[in-house]
Amino acid sequence: MNRENRHEPRFRDFARAVIEELCPFPGYLEDVSVTGCKVRFAHSFDVDIDREYTLAVQPGIKAAVKEFVLTVKPEWFQNDGENVEIGFTVLRSPGARQFINYVETLAALEEQELQEA
Repeated sequence: MNRENRHEPRFRDFARAVIEELCPFPGYLEDVSVTGCKVRFAHSFDVDIDREYTLAVQPGIKAAVKEFVLTVKPEWFQNDGENVEIGFTVLRSPGARQFINYVETLAALEEQELQEA
């Protein structure tokens, strides 16, 4: 699937991302939209795009949002031998409301930064 397939605006934050089923080491959330997210790991491994995973997100300080857990499904991944980048769709999850709050917080912060510039 095309890596740039999300039609919703994306917002950047440096958030810790943990998917224990894929990697024993945390990665980081590169960007988010209301429908998905992109996660990068500094390790090489294979990804089963037909499987659902549990993603624990620890947002950055600027977002002031507590950790939440999502059920996600890979839409695409890229493995360059040293790093893995994965685009996920967010599925119905216990943490979906917190995720939407997180995205809205990042959108508001971006808008505020644009107004101050």
